[in-house]
This record gives sequence, C-alpha cells and structure tokens, in this order.
Amino acid sequence: MNDMRIVERTVSTETAKMTARGVQVYYDENHALKDVDADILANTVTAFIGPSGCGKSTFLRCLNRMNDTVSVARVVGEIKLDGEDIYDKRVDPVTLRARVGMVFQKPNPFPKSIYDNVAYGPKIHGLTRNKAEMDEIVETSLRKAALWNEVKDRLNAPGTGLSGGQQQRLCIARAVATSPEVLLMDEPCSALDPIATAQVEELIDELRAHFSVVIVTHSMQQAARVSQRTAFFHMGHLVEYGETGQIFTNPKDPRTESYITGRIG
Repeated sequence: MNDMRIVERTVSTETAKMTARGVQVYYDENHALKDVDADILANTVTAFIGPSGCGKSTFLRCLNRMNDTVSVARVVGEIKLDGEDIYDKRVDPVTLRARVGMVFQKPNPFPKSIYDNVAYGPKIHGLTRNKAEMDEIVETSLRKAALWNEVKDRLNAPGTGLSGGQQQRLCIARAVATSPEVLLMDEPCSALDPIATAQVEELIDELRAHFSVVIVTHSMQQAARVSQRTAFFHMGHLVEYGETGQIFTNPKDPRTESYITGRIG
C-alpha cells in the first residue's frame, strides 16, 4: 500500500513548492487564522480571495515570516519551503525573504535611482562579484518586470519619479532580482488604474514560468483571470482550495458559493 502511495506521488505533475499544515495566527488574544492546511504549487499562480479581515493577507505574510515584524503576532503550525521548516530557529528571515519575495499593495520604491532599487537586494545578499554581473541582474530583472524598454535610458533617475504602474513593476523587478523561488503579491493592483492593472496581470502570467506566484486580491474577476488555483478564506478559516475554474463554477462549500455570487462579502 505504501508503495502505491509513493508511485502515485512520483507520477503527480503537481509539485508542492510550499506546504502549510495546521497554521494558526494570533494577534494578542485575536485568533486571526485557524488551522490552515494548504500546498502552494510550483510554477502556478495561486489567488487568495475572501472578504476583508478574513485572514488571506495574514496567511500570505506567514509564507515569508513578515508576521515576525509584528510584536503581538504569534504563528503556530508548520510551513515548509522545499521540505524545510521556514520557522526553524536556524533559518534567517532575511535570507528566507530573498527566496520568498514580496510585492506590497501600494508601490513603495526606495528613494534611490531605478538602478539602485533593483540592485539593492542582490547587493545586500552578496549575489554579484562585480558591476558587470550587477548590470546583468538589473537588466534581466527589469525585463522580467516588462519595464526595461521604458527605463533603460534613465536608470539613474529616481524610482519615485515613475508612474504608479511603472513603480509597481519596479517593485516587482526589485523582488525578482534576488531570484526568489516564490513571489508573494498583496493586492498588487489595488492602487493602479485599469491599464496599469492589465499590464501587471499580464506580467503575473509571464512570471509563473520562473516562480510560484501567490496573489491576494479583492477582485474575483482578477483571480479568475490570472490564477490556476484559488483559496477562499472566511472568518479566519481556509474554507475551500482548488482549481480556479472549479472554485468559480462548481464550489463545494455553500460559503464559497455565497461569496462568489455576492451574498456575503
């Protein structure tokens, strides 16, 4: 029987990049996330959806230990990246965040040049030996973020001088410059206009060739457009998690159906 399970696992095309088991999060006395189990698949866009305050951003922040920066936060359970426990005391959170990058809701370029914004991560992690290597990383990262052609002639200009959509793509370039394995995005389009949103959505689809992408979004239309897997959170619980088409057309849980049809939200 055990052999059967091993065989089934080896023929599976769905490879879990990150696994979460029994994850609970407390902010002081507030039990914000309750017993979450989930697998984040390799080279897949996973969308977290659900009403405000349901735990989706809290869980996203668990995946690269951003909750460590909140003094009242306590995380219980197990989260692994490539089979290694990311909450093990021997794991350096700064090194982890180079492997599990994050793009925030509001574009937040550093008050530095476009070049230095992208070079920042590789510099602090010692990923390059000389300027030629750094130049290559900066160009490659800006190309991955579909920004190179727009900024290649003004790399020394301040990143804060770009438009909102360009700033967000610069933040994506900054996040991918350390060659992460997983890219987390917390509502990356909520501050953008429709044209910039479409550009970032197209970019997300391209990025999954290189990374596992996890996106928190309030827009169910966006989740349906960009993701292959969708997780629905409600009141701190992961209610349902599966293939995006199935979640939106044939949800198994009545709470998921109520949210998708607009009865709760």
